[in-house]
Amino acid sequence: MTHVVPSLQTYPLTMTQPGETVRVVAIHGGYRLRKRLADLGLTVGLPVRVIQGSSSGPMLIAFKEDARLAVGHGVAHKIIVAPYDPDPGTN
Repeated sequence: MTHVVPSLQTYPLTMTQPGETVRVVAIHGGYRLRKRLADLGLTVGLPVRVIQGSSSGPMLIAFKEDARLAVGHGVAHKIIVAPYDPDPGTN
């Protein structure tokens, strides 16, 4: 099971806006969901950019260099993210 670092401000991916880049900190789902997302390349610690998101239809996210993934709101709500800091050593 993945643990969330309590000092981070975390929220579901569904609360992000298009154009925003965040870091995945946890996936609150069963083994099959976590494995499926990992098989697609979406893992904890990865920065992701929201390309498209609305109250209806799937969310489109980009990660790594050229990967894009559409996830429904149910799955997106289980992906917990935090603000992305490209250089965490500067705090």
